[in-house]
Amino acid sequence: MKQQRHTLTALRVSRWVYGGAFLIPFAILCVIFWHLKITPFGPRNLLFSDMGTQYVPILENLRSTLLHGQFHLFSFSLGSGSGIIPLLTYYVISPFNLLIFAFSATKLPIAVTWIIILKISTIGLTMAFFIRHTFLRSGWSMLLFTTAFSLSGFVSMYFYDMMWLDALIWLPLVALGLHRLVSLHHYGLYTVSLTATIICNYYMGYMTCLFSVMYFIYLIIEHQPTPTPFKDVWHMHWPAIRQFTLGSLLAGGMSMIVLIPTAQGMLLTGKSNFFLNNYLPTPMFGPEVLAQFAPGTSSYASHLYHAPSLFMGTLMFLLLIVFFVSPQVKAVEKNRTMWLLIVMGLGLFVTLLNTAWHMFQQPAGFPYRNVYFFTFLALVTAYRAWQTHPAQSMNDPQKVLALVWGAGLLVIGFLSAQVIPVVWDHLLPNYNHDLYVLSQPAFHLVWPALGLLLLNTMLLFVSEWRPVRIGLLGLLLFAELGGNFLLATHTMEFGSQPKFEKYFHRDTQTLAKVSASKTKPNLHRIDFSHAEIGQSYQGAYNHYNDPVMYNYPGVSSYSSTLIEQARVFQHDLGYFSPNVRRISTQGFSHLSDTLMGVKYRLNPAKHPVVNQLNAYAGIGFAVPNRLASLQLDDQNAMINQEHVLTALGATPGTMAPVTVLNVKTHRAVSRDLKHVSKKTELPNQRFIQTFTVRVNATGLLHGYSPANTIVYSSLKVNGKSLKPAINADGYRYLVNLGQHTKGEVLKISYVTQGPLQGYGNQFATLNQHRYEKLVTSLKQQRFKLRAKSGVTWLDGDVTGTPQRSLLYLAVPNTPGWTAKVNGHPVAIRSVMHAQSLLPVRQNYKGMIGVPLKVGKNHVTLSYTTPGLKLGIIVSLASFIVFALLWFTVEWRQPLKHHEEVAERARHAESRKF
Repeated sequence: MKQQRHTLTALRVSRWVYGGAFLIPFAILCVIFWHLKITPFGPRNLLFSDMGTQYVPILENLRSTLLHGQFHLFSFSLGSGSGIIPLLTYYVISPFNLLIFAFSATKLPIAVTWIIILKISTIGLTMAFFIRHTFLRSGWSMLLFTTAFSLSGFVSMYFYDMMWLDALIWLPLVALGLHRLVSLHHYGLYTVSLTATIICNYYMGYMTCLFSVMYFIYLIIEHQPTPTPFKDVWHMHWPAIRQFTLGSLLAGGMSMIVLIPTAQGMLLTGKSNFFLNNYLPTPMFGPEVLAQFAPGTSSYASHLYHAPSLFMGTLMFLLLIVFFVSPQVKAVEKNRTMWLLIVMGLGLFVTLLNTAWHMFQQPAGFPYRNVYFFTFLALVTAYRAWQTHPAQSMNDPQKVLALVWGAGLLVIGFLSAQVIPVVWDHLLPNYNHDLYVLSQPAFHLVWPALGLLLLNTMLLFVSEWRPVRIGLLGLLLFAELGGNFLLATHTMEFGSQPKFEKYFHRDTQTLAKVSASKTKPNLHRIDFSHAEIGQSYQGAYNHYNDPVMYNYPGVSSYSSTLIEQARVFQHDLGYFSPNVRRISTQGFSHLSDTLMGVKYRLNPAKHPVVNQLNAYAGIGFAVPNRLASLQLDDQNAMINQEHVLTALGATPGTMAPVTVLNVKTHRAVSRDLKHVSKKTELPNQRFIQTFTVRVNATGLLHGYSPANTIVYSSLKVNGKSLKPAINADGYRYLVNLGQHTKGEVLKISYVTQGPLQGYGNQFATLNQHRYEKLVTSLKQQRFKLRAKSGVTWLDGDVTGTPQRSLLYLAVPNTPGWTAKVNGHPVAIRSVMHAQSLLPVRQNYKGMIGVPLKVGKNHVTLSYTTPGLKLGIIVSLASFIVFALLWFTVEWRQPLKHHEEVAERARHAESRKF
């Protein structure tokens, strides 16, 4: 009876501990967000960085398309068009995101806040499950470790990249599943939790697979009380090894529903490029990383590049050291744990291994995304040290040694942070090294870190375990974790929730004037790069994903799933693209409007707000066959446009170069640089170069610098600034110099560092009259969509002629599209080919081309997500195999064994009588 009471008490305590593991981080985050005045606790919201530019627009697109029955597996809102599966699997597949359907579009930032709070709180809950069932403990001290993991340095630095938080939720369950697999040969929990991790975010799921292999090897070695030859370990644990292999394969198989289509989609992005420097066995940091164990050493100001976020609380750091000092821990256990931490640390430290951890591509910002695995292992080690009751099991010299080790490591870290990054940047200067120097913590932060270490040492090493002491340790740790989280938000440029609601409504009303979000037979694109929603963001907002947010066909896009061939094609036409994840509407011309099918350009700051473009000739039209063989050249947008005009049959002189009357160059003075963006680096000599030109045609004048000598933020025409909306200094794009008339004389001036190369800069006018004549001829053979046409099924009619026997469609020629003409399948051709020189030289397909017959043609194009059908089949088959094995091995067999034992017991009992 007494034992039963103890069991019931333990169960009640564990239930309360589970609640505390969830509620403590929940309460801490509510207090932090209340202090920061973040909605729903204030007027601010989390519209900054990736949250404002990617997550909120993508979540709103998902919410609106599902609620209004417009969800498709292809979207014209993603740049020039893209399959949506890779975007969903990378950004939004999480059960927590179901919360968005309880909020309206204008209240979506509030939903995002609650999703983040709930996710971080759930991290603490699953960590409690791991500790409770791995160490068979249910005391209140568990809350110290669960909260430390849920509010660790990784979480405080990257909480707004909320797709990664799901991996931290599942990690303790994956680890618990591995413990059950090794000790009980039950692999069900491991397989299910690993599958869930991969499906929620395949990127972090890949890392979890690597961790699982490492942790499984550690567990089977740990089961040997003494060092044992590998061959013997293999034979003793062969059943566990077999089940680990089977469970891993089944987890991968059940995840194929997302992995196969996502892999095929991601291979189309620019992230498949290879850079040798990422595969060298070079170090990525030095002993300055030890400073990251102290609170307040990293903040949002250094989010692009910084040392690994190792912070987990000073108490946990101290306990990690105690583990290796304590006499209660056997030497063999210390050695095995040390090697586990070293191997995990090498994945952070060595460039080659770090690249492998990050799916063989170095992160562009937000580095060391795998650091939370090290934190998890360190916390497990700290908990093992806690279980030795160090206050009672360690003598005074050992306690002093732990304190000295902790203080010494922190001092070494802070001293190194002031020297090593600077020296490293001086020897090998590059952008990341510059950022790394700026990210280092100030040396004065070592004093509060040492003070916290001393205070925790005093509380930890008191001789008796009392609730008061554990309470004091908890309050100190929770305050430290909350304070570190708060300090990590330093320099975040929060958005305004009232402004977001106001301008979202206004932008929606503007788009309603052209029925932008409705599925219409006459599919067309919209340029709305001046949407008012940007006023609700405190930082720079470049409108890349406005088409996604408002669900209309656009031209721009920003995501890690951006199709590279489409981006390069647009960039070769002159659109601005700073990297492989972004393409902007900046850099348009009337010709690119025609080629991209842009019908409306909206600007609430102008009258009229809606500008219907004369350059619109439809989403597709018949073109000469010679356009298919046209090769676009990278870094040569003006020449590319001339070649396209020629291939389309435009009148000679449609693109009219200006007459250069004079070029003057003089050294720039301080007043010449006042319009240059503060982000633009001009380390060498600076000059003002002025072109005096005569315009030779009436129309839109453009400029282009093949040698990239124009500092665009300083550009002026006749003394009037033409600074672009998006800072493009250091890049190339087709500059819009305004509408001008034939014979007009202009002075075009700009800052440059290469005045001699400036003579190669190009200025030309697209003759408005001649171009409109070309567009009129293209409209006569427009692809007219039928009423039943949609997004993934384009159905329409077009007339073919001997001169124009190829249908050009303003959709990238990517896998998944098939075409029929008059009911007969035809092979899709690529209209034009794009070229990229940076980051690597490569040629790409252009837009979709469908061969036509002379006369009327009924053309249908359909889209199916590549790999989706195969992924569904493999996932379903894997699930059936898993269910059968689980039922027969993990459920039916133990149940049968239990029944046999009970039957033998009843039989033995009956024989007594």
